[in-house]
Amino acid sequence: MQPKTPFEYTIVGLRVLLGVWFAGIGGDKLFRVGAPAFARQVAEFGILQDPWNMMVAYFIPWLELLAGLCLVASFVHRGAVRILLALTVMFVFVNGQAMVRGLDPDCGCFGKLFELSIGGKMVLLVVQLALLGFLMATERKVGRKVFRGARMRLPG
Repeated sequence: MQPKTPFEYTIVGLRVLLGVWFAGIGGDKLFRVGAPAFARQVAEFGILQDPWNMMVAYFIPWLELLAGLCLVASFVHRGAVRILLALTVMFVFVNGQAMVRGLDPDCGCFGKLFELSIGGKMVLLVVQLALLGFLMATERKVGRKVFRGARMRLPG
């Protein structure tokens, strides 16, 4: 079933936009930055010790990439929104504690797509958080009407 109202088109457009955004960020971290460089960026925050930095550097970008692709394809998009929302909350917390401690690390949150100060990163993360929260809040309103698909009926 295709979206019928402007609100449903807005939800689908926002879902695709956020999916491309997160898939691009995850892909950039994976294929351009690389896991060793991203692990060094994670270590700059001083939260995790050495073996955990590398595990995070391998796990987070793949999670962002796969969840973003799920949003674009509208495949298990409810779970993808929740995963990306949890990741964004974690990124806000990690960057917030860096601001409180007076650090300005190269967080790697957005790969090497662009360079921002810690304040700019926080603003962008809060916008991400608001958009993902909006998607999650409107799931009940739109329900499963958008791209649910037709049910096949067999003759007989």
